[in-house]
Amino acid sequence: MRSQLPEVTSRSLLELKNINFYYDSLRVLKDINLTIHESEVHAIVGEHGAGKTSLCMIICGFLKPHSGSFVFNDRELDSWSQRRAMNRGIELVSQQNPLVENFTVAENIFLDNRGLSTHPFVSRKNNLEQAALFCKKHDFPVNPSAFIKNLKLSDRVLVDILKHLYKQPKLLILDEALQKLTAPNLNRMIQILKELKREGMSIIFVTHRIDDIYTFADKVSIIKNGEILITDSVRNIDKINLIKLAYTQISNTSAVENANKEFYNLLKYNEAVLKNLPVNLIVVDRDGSIKLINEYARQYFGIDESTYLNMPVKKLLAKGNTDAYRLIAKGLANQNGDNFYNIPVSHNSTESITNIKIHPIYDETFRIGDYIIIEDVTEREKLREQVIVSEKLASIGLLSAGVAHEINNPLEIIYNYIRYLKFNSSDSEVAHTVNNLEEEIQSITQIVSNLISFSDSSRNQMERVNLNELITSIIRLVRHNAEYKSIDICFQTNEEPIYFRINKTEIKQVILNLMKNSFEAMPDGGKLIVKVADKKTGESPYVEIKFQDTGCGIKKRNIHDVFLPFYSTKKEKFGNLGLGLSVSYGIVKKYNGTITVGNLSGSGCEFIIRIPRHPSEE
Repeated sequence: MRSQLPEVTSRSLLELKNINFYYDSLRVLKDINLTIHESEVHAIVGEHGAGKTSLCMIICGFLKPHSGSFVFNDRELDSWSQRRAMNRGIELVSQQNPLVENFTVAENIFLDNRGLSTHPFVSRKNNLEQAALFCKKHDFPVNPSAFIKNLKLSDRVLVDILKHLYKQPKLLILDEALQKLTAPNLNRMIQILKELKREGMSIIFVTHRIDDIYTFADKVSIIKNGEILITDSVRNIDKINLIKLAYTQISNTSAVENANKEFYNLLKYNEAVLKNLPVNLIVVDRDGSIKLINEYARQYFGIDESTYLNMPVKKLLAKGNTDAYRLIAKGLANQNGDNFYNIPVSHNSTESITNIKIHPIYDETFRIGDYIIIEDVTEREKLREQVIVSEKLASIGLLSAGVAHEINNPLEIIYNYIRYLKFNSSDSEVAHTVNNLEEEIQSITQIVSNLISFSDSSRNQMERVNLNELITSIIRLVRHNAEYKSIDICFQTNEEPIYFRINKTEIKQVILNLMKNSFEAMPDGGKLIVKVADKKTGESPYVEIKFQDTGCGIKKRNIHDVFLPFYSTKKEKFGNLGLGLSVSYGIVKKYNGTITVGNLSGSGCEFIIRIPRHPSEE
């Protein structure tokens, strides 16, 4: 339901106050209070026998109420009659369409028309000309010389409406007349009535076609059992509630005012729920035209409230969402709805991962539309991917620890034999071979050491570290290598010293690994920016370290695999084992921290480390 907008106020044309009407002892209308404003289209809807036609007949003076009063143009009248209604410009197009069948269209239009001769055979030529001009003006293909008895029902209704429009009424009442018109004539007639409304004419129309109300009317009154249940702006009542109120039974023990109160409470509750749902909710009709978008969805897609009504849902997803719309169209075509998961959706120059759910809306057994829920799960997917990486690392860590310890024992025996050969052989060729073997064994030892570090979750030798000083010393250590590779290192320190307790060797290893990774991503030189900040989320302080380089970045499909052991995008380079980032990930996790990676706009990538700190360390 759309949120209520301020209404344009206009002067009241006709007011009915406490109107009661009986057929014999049967009370047909009960305390009717109704106000029709100037330049207003007012719909009246209700079940058969609710009292709609009787109300129209009373307004036109054909029936006299048993009690109540009328106010016309702010003047209260002591009595009301057919002549008074006619003199004040009130015309009724009734359900029976009382035309004279043996008269022509022109003769029926001018029959009893004031200001012209009332006799149908006087000035017949003039009547034909005037009728032809009138039909041509409004673009209706009606032959003024055709006899009414030769016309179809829809054309007879059209002639009856034109007859009353020719009199230029101030208030035109259409009692279930529009629904008898053909589709082309209906569309043209609605346009004419809208133009006349802008010129000041008011319209009451009785209908059972709910779509006509939302196409044409400004206000709607629901009449039930001779009482007006509710009168409100059309934009404040959705179709489903309108149908239920007009055509379903309300307990006889409930007073109208209680139903009215409950109805507004229901509207308020529904509007609050829909407006504040933390998902993107879109309601469409059977043709896929948007009838409602909640506040969350409007902001998500960046659309104005005044532009979405009746917009095709395809237009909402026009930019870069071909696949998403194809799935939604498939779901709308399915009578039972559908669900789609992990679908990319572009909105406001942003791409998100979403789950799309489509479910039909039924009124009893009739399907009147569908609701579409587009749930943004981008952050959830990121967390899920981090959990998967952590689980992989935990599993590999256990395996690595076991393998490393098993390798260490035979490795130590081999190393001892090599040392023995080295110091007990005088053959130079053997000594050279032994040296090569010793070098390779040391490489294996380093690999095993890395595996053990990766799987070790203990926090040994914790000490108070000044992070600014530690990073400055590491930059001094690598600056010659950076200069050799034409890499400029920029260190943006925190204004105040940052102290926190950590294993100094381990945090140094993490920083060196990330710098080494950036160096390898910039073989032709570039820039590395290291930023340190002391931050806080709520009451939880943490240290943040950022590494931003201008290298080649990471392919999108590989970005979540970079922390896995032995994974490397530079495997062709000698000596790169793909353990540096895995070891760094394990160390940061030991301190309940996080390490994330993402590509920067343009070129390069960014690693962000966040490690929580104890409040006493601030």
